[in-house]
Amino acid sequence: MADPIITLDEAKAYLRVDYNEEDDLIEQLIATASESALAHADGLQPGDDVPESVRTAALIHVARLFDSRHNEEQPPAALTLANRYRRWDV
Repeated sequence: MADPIITLDEAKAYLRVDYNEEDDLIEQLIATASESALAHADGLQPGDDVPESVRTAALIHVARLFDSRHNEEQPPAALTLANRYRRWDV
């Protein structure tokens, strides 16, 4: 599993969550969204700095997972942001 590309504090600020009861859930969602964003942006190399657009894609995905806990699709906006770093082999 990849290291999270956003912090708990960043995710909570994005979600406008100011309580701690759901921190474990949010950390799990961060891990999932980070892994998904990095997998989609597969043109990034190990050790590359993670671009802000990919970090934002992860935040958007965290919000979707948090708000719609049964929706398994990655949000289109998150895909669009991560697409810039996708490797498109021919």
